[in-house]
Amino acid sequence: MRVSGLIISYKNGMNVLTGTPVTEYPVGDLLCRIFQGETLDNITRILRNCINACPMRDNFLTQDEIEDAEHYILQALLYDDFKPAQRLAQGSFIRCMECYRALDSTTAGQFLYQERARAAESDMLFEAIGFDTVGDFLRLCYNNYIIDLYNALTLFIGMAAVKSGTASPEEQAAYNEIRQQLNNPDAVPGIEMRTAYDAGREEFAYSYVISSFLAMALFEFSHLTASATKVVRCQNPECRKFFTAKRTSAKYCPFPSPQNPGRTCNDYYPQLVHRSKVKADTLRKMEKRAYGRLYNDKRRHPEAAAEIEGLLRTLQIESPGRRDSVLSGALSEAEYQAWLNTIRREKGRSYDE
Repeated sequence: MRVSGLIISYKNGMNVLTGTPVTEYPVGDLLCRIFQGETLDNITRILRNCINACPMRDNFLTQDEIEDAEHYILQALLYDDFKPAQRLAQGSFIRCMECYRALDSTTAGQFLYQERARAAESDMLFEAIGFDTVGDFLRLCYNNYIIDLYNALTLFIGMAAVKSGTASPEEQAAYNEIRQQLNNPDAVPGIEMRTAYDAGREEFAYSYVISSFLAMALFEFSHLTASATKVVRCQNPECRKFFTAKRTSAKYCPFPSPQNPGRTCNDYYPQLVHRSKVKADTLRKMEKRAYGRLYNDKRRHPEAAAEIEGLLRTLQIESPGRRDSVLSGALSEAEYQAWLNTIRREKGRSYDE
C-alpha cells in the first residue's frame, strides 16, 4: 500500500523524519519551517498550474483514470525546496482524492452541491468542479486542499501569536474563531499511527503519517504544549517570523534575514542594531553641537533672541525626521550635517567649526 504524507516519530523532544538520510528537528521547529516562507505558496501555485495543464483533464472519470491522475499529481509535487513541505502537500492532496473516489453517488451529489456553493463565495477556489471528468475531479480535490491549507495557516499564525504573547486583536480573533471550529471532532482529518516492535529492545516504536496541513499544525502544537519549548516571534521588524526556543530571552529567529538573506536574523540583526545605535549616537552628537552653537549665539547676541528661538524650533521639529532618514539610508550623514549647517543666524557662517 502506498503511503502518502509526512511520516514523523518523536524521540527526546525531536521530530524524526524517515528517509535517506534520517533528519531531525526540535519539536515545533519543523512546524515553523513548513508554515512560513514562500514554500507552500510556490507548491500551491505549481499545483494549480499543473491541474489546469493536466493532459487527461477532459477524460471521463474512472478508477483507472484516478490512478493515473494520482501519479500525475505526485510527479507535479516533486518540489525540491523543502522535502517535508513537499511530502505534506502530496499527502494532503492524495488524501482528498482517496476520500472522494470512495463516495457513493448520493453522497457525492450532496457533497458536490455544498462545495459548489462554497466555491461561488470564494475567489481562490475553482468553480468548475465535479465527478464527470478528471479535470473536474482534480479541481474539486484542489479546493479542499486549499481549505485545509488555509485553516492550518490561520491556526498556526493565531496559536503561535497567542503562545508567543504577541497576538494582535485580529490574530486573536482569527484564533478564537478557528478554535471554536475545532470543537467538532470531524473538523480535523485523522492521523495514521504506525507501530513497529523492536524485538532486540523489547519495545514498541510509533510513527505517524500526517496527510493534512491542519492536522500537522494541531498535532505539533499539542507536542509543543507538552514540552518546555517556547514559541517566540522574531523581533527583527522586517521579519517577525515565529520560531521555537528553549530560552525565553531569545529575540531573533534562525531564518534568513530580510535585510541580508545570506545570514540569519539571530546572526545578522544584533549587529545591525549595534551599527544603528552607533550611527544614532553619532547623529545625536552632531545635533547636540548644532543646539549648543545656537544657544551660544543667543547668549552672545540677546538682541537676536527671537530669531534664534525660531531656528531652535526648526531644529527641534525637523531633526528627528531627518535623523530617521539617515538611519534608513535615505539620507547620508554628510547631507544631514549640511542641513544642520543651514540652521544658522548669519548667512555664510558654518556651525561645523
